[in-house]
Amino acid sequence: MRLPHLFALCSLVLSVLSGCAVSVHEYKDEKPALIVEEFFAGDLEAFGVVAERSGKVVKRFSCDMRGTWDGSTLVLDEDFTWADGSRQKRVWRLTKQPDGTFAGTAGDVVGTAFGEVSGNTLHLVYDLSVPVDGSTTVLHVDDWLYLVTDDVLMNHSELTKFGLDAAEVFLTIQKKKKG
Repeated sequence: MRLPHLFALCSLVLSVLSGCAVSVHEYKDEKPALIVEEFFAGDLEAFGVVAERSGKVVKRFSCDMRGTWDGSTLVLDEDFTWADGSRQKRVWRLTKQPDGTFAGTAGDVVGTAFGEVSGNTLHLVYDLSVPVDGSTTVLHVDDWLYLVTDDVLMNHSELTKFGLDAAEVFLTIQKKKKG
């Protein structure tokens, strides 16, 4: 194939693929509306799995969470317990920006996470430092969180490296019952 034809073909493929991306604004009319600072305030519990590229589940976990909102920043303290008995802690700090988006940090997040809410959905993107075989690697995370009921949120995360699928995380978060 001649170079100009190859370039045209590559441009077409890239434009088609970029057109496949879902916008968080497609969920603007979905209910119940997700108000991040309200849903994540208080005690929550989560249950999830990590699947490798093939779809095989390779890790299971539960997580106790406690969120506090001070009027501008949500602090979400997460305590993970993995099926093998190991534990992990992550503390998110999500600051609401003047335009309603969120900027976030956590100890294992590289740089700043960026989030946008529309309707019942939060779309959050960030780079995460992940332990792999005794060292760490940085994966890009494309996080989609959907409020299903006032008390239950579903989360699907795609983790990629160099644009290639590395893993997926499926997670359910629910408010803990009082009493």
